[in-house]
Amino acid sequence: MKAIKQINLTTFCFGFIFLSLASSGWSKEMPGDSLKDAQKVAQRAHIRSTARLHTKGMFTYGGRICSDNPAFDVNFVYDRKKWGFLFYKAFDLKDHTTANNFTLTVLYKNFKLSKKLTFTPNVGALLEQPHQFADHGSDLVFIATTAFKVNPKLTLEHTAMFGNLVIEPEIRDYVNRLRVLYTAKHLDVTYMLWHNNSMFDTHTYLSTGISIAYSRIPIADHFYMSVGLTELSMLQSSDERSIPERNQLLFSLTIQFAR
Repeated sequence: MKAIKQINLTTFCFGFIFLSLASSGWSKEMPGDSLKDAQKVAQRAHIRSTARLHTKGMFTYGGRICSDNPAFDVNFVYDRKKWGFLFYKAFDLKDHTTANNFTLTVLYKNFKLSKKLTFTPNVGALLEQPHQFADHGSDLVFIATTAFKVNPKLTLEHTAMFGNLVIEPEIRDYVNRLRVLYTAKHLDVTYMLWHNNSMFDTHTYLSTGISIAYSRIPIADHFYMSVGLTELSMLQSSDERSIPERNQLLFSLTIQFAR
């Protein structure tokens, strides 16, 4: 019953945030009802809503399988080119008490340092939710992403995530993630490398992975589908029993609304 109440509360919050942002953005920016005005607003604001089904639960910032159970997550992004808002909620479909029950919500701002280099700081909250809406370990987070676009198809990206900024700042846990992203018409290939310093528990580890997806398959107006396979390898860990050094496969099915 607690899990059901938790999901309903999160869903309500997500819906409220979505409607608030959408109504404020449209009402403030829409100077008239003309098609030309609508097109100008559409160029400034972009909305993406994504739902994904996975064979296992994985936190992509951390580079670790956090549950062997089937998982589902929803992701909402409101992007204004220079700033934006992200809401992410993950569900373990079999066990609502695992680590793969959490919410991440952040505000971010894009700084264009050059034609190819972008720096994006994010500030928000990570809510761990295995038993309640904000369980032990929930705290404010800071995420800094630096992206270098080599060409229209290839991007190099580094992300640093720092947790426990307020409640337990003495822990000073963090995770570094390096990604190489290649994007073609329907093909997305991503190489990933993580160094985790006790970000989600007391363990440290080094992991790597590669993801291959057939993406942006149109299924309706503004709706797209993708299918992907991710291979994750744990290269080194501080506790072999808790985090075994092994290879794991993850299959994902994604439906996205973009406008």
